[in-house]
Formats: sequence, C-alpha cells, structure tokens
Amino acid sequence: MTDLPIITFLGQSGFLLEYNDSRLIIDPTNKRVGNRDGDVVYCTHNHFDHIGGVNVFLERNPSAILVCNEQIVSKFSKWDERVKVVIDGETFTHDPWRFHFTRLRHGILRGTLNLAVEINAGSFSFAHCGDAVEFHNFPKQTINVLAIPISGGFTASPDKALKMVAGLEDPKPTIIPMHWLMRNPSGFCKKLHEQMPEIKCVVPIDGEPLEL
Repeated sequence: MTDLPIITFLGQSGFLLEYNDSRLIIDPTNKRVGNRDGDVVYCTHNHFDHIGGVNVFLERNPSAILVCNEQIVSKFSKWDERVKVVIDGETFTHDPWRFHFTRLRHGILRGTLNLAVEINAGSFSFAHCGDAVEFHNFPKQTINVLAIPISGGFTASPDKALKMVAGLEDPKPTIIPMHWLMRNPSGFCKKLHEQMPEIKCVVPIDGEPLEL
C-alpha cells in the first residue's frame, strides 16, 4: 500500500488515478480512454470530449459507477442505477476517494454546467478544473496537484491561467496544463517558471504517469 496515488494523463482533459486497489477515471475523451479497468468515472461536463469513453468504461466494469452532474445524466439513462448525480458544493465519498464539487464558469458555451472537482485519497489531493474559463476561489483546500485548461475560448487562455495560478494561496500546488488544443504546454510551463520559479509545472504525456 502507498499513500501516494499514481496519476496517468489520458489525453485532452483525461486522467487515471490509481490508489491502492482502486482506479478512477476523469473526463474520458473517447472509447480508447474508457477501455480500462476501474471503479469510478467522473465527468466534469457534458461535452463529447469529456464523456466519450463512459459507455465503454461502464460496460467493461460491471460494478463501476458514473459520477456526474444533472446535464450529463440524460445521456446515460441506461446506467440509471449506477449513476450518482452531484451538485455544486456537494461532498461525496466512494472509498477510497473523497470528492468535493465546485461550479466554475465554462468558456463560450455559458449554459454548460461545469463542475470542477477536488479529490482526496489518503493525505494526497488532486484538483481538476474541467473547462473553466477562470478558477477564482478554487480549489477550496490545499492541493498537491492542480490540472488547469489553457486552450482559450472554451477555457482559460494561457495568460489568464497564469494570472489565476499567481492568485492561488500558498502553498501552491504542482500545476498540470491540459486541454491545450493548439497551445504549447511546454511554453506555458516555461512562462510559469519564469514568473513563479517556486511553482512546479509538469507537461503531461499521453499514457504516461505524471512525474511529480
């Protein structure tokens, strides 16, 4: 047993968290990403690039559950008994994971309900912003690792993301850029290091565990 989860990047905004004998997937982009063993899948919002692997995941894992907000439920009605609907401000525990959800504004498509999440496993914490265009007052607690989108338009731009990071309370988390589309995540981390050398920024590689 270990008190530190393994966090693997799955492309776009997708992550696999492994802690002891449990596996959690966040925002599975497509069937390839969903075709993994696990216990829980969480989707921040209802866009295809964040829910594309859900059906495959639930079919592969008969005892797994889907955790999601009310806008996502209708897309997966056939899994009704295996869906946990969550709301802004709620805390939910599915051992060994403890989730806390916060609504953050989605870029461009303002009607989209985007629930960012803070996840605790043992003494370790990981936060994921979904497609947030800004993340003032998030996370709510001290976090070890924070995944933030940098594409602009649908999410925060790189410059706006840098300002948001600068505004985080100390101690600041390790930053993982995601959902970068045409942006350069290495350039983002370089800029962040130039402005805030005390903060670690890791460019994730699809299919590989984060080097934290």
